[in-house]
Amino acid sequence: MAVLGGIDEALGMTSLVPVPVEIRFLADVVGEAVTFAFVEAHAGQKLWVPRVRVDTSNLARSWGVDVARCLSEHFGGEKYQVPMLKAWRVRRLALMGYSYNDIVVRVGVSHATLHNFLFTLQDAVRAARIVPDERQLSLF
Repeated sequence: MAVLGGIDEALGMTSLVPVPVEIRFLADVVGEAVTFAFVEAHAGQKLWVPRVRVDTSNLARSWGVDVARCLSEHFGGEKYQVPMLKAWRVRRLALMGYSYNDIVVRVGVSHATLHNFLFTLQDAVRAARIVPDERQLSLF
């Protein structure tokens, strides 16, 4: 988890794309990278969250005990509908260097919606997409 968190910090994601309030309780426990992966995998789905035997549940086996315990504290014994959080996902994927077409397919938004979500992050997205040529020597 430290490696994933390091990636977030290196990309400056925490300041550019803050975690939405709807899922911040999970990010505070397991970190932004794991929370993002969880939301990406289950956005819009209803998941059964156990109240007892949390550590041996399917949720714990799939996402780890920390995720399962955190969700159990908030929604134990109920179904939890994972929020879609399309704007957050679009912004994070763009800053990770994904192409617009890839983001449209993964998140399920139109190109127009994608551009609306990314309007305020244009410079950061452009910088994330620059792939340096390792063969080129630095001029500075």
